[in-house]
Amino acid sequence: MSRTFAYIRVSKYSQDTDNQIGEIETAGFSVEPHRIIREIISGSVPTNKRKGFSLLEGVREAKNML
Repeated sequence: MSRTFAYIRVSKYSQDTDNQIGEIETAGFSVEPHRIIREIISGSVPTNKRKGFSLLEGVREAKNML
């Protein structure tokens, strides 16, 4: 059973993530809403300082332990 997760980010509160979800779906992926990690944070912040990205890394590490 395959599970797809998505990390989507915008830089400003005035932006939304709808277009990113659309791109994921256009690419042929189906992501359940509870498996989408959304974050509003500047792109200048390193990935290891982003809480949402760290969550996604945790999912990847757990998968590798199986």
